[in-house]
Amino acid sequence: MERKDSQSIGDVLRLAFQENCMQGRLDECRAVDIWPEIVGPAIAVQCRRPFVAKGIMTVGVPNASLRNELSMNRSLLIRAINRHLGKETVTQIRFVSG
Repeated sequence: MERKDSQSIGDVLRLAFQENCMQGRLDECRAVDIWPEIVGPAIAVQCRRPFVAKGIMTVGVPNASLRNELSMNRSLLIRAINRHLGKETVTQIRFVSG
């Protein structure tokens, strides 16, 4: 039996996250999850799993040539991530050796 005022679990969780200021952190986690889709599997497998804090995504890369290539496309990557998320979640990307 369905009630007239029922809500989906997704709607309830979304509201709970927004009320507890967790929506931003959830968006940052989604940005990490879509990284392989943005850069492609060949590059993603070479990088350490990125993390995002306060809008800055940090990605570990194994060598200088890949770091240079990604750095040259930094603004395109930021735009692609934010377009995919539908909001400006990532403001900067840092590429570090490792």
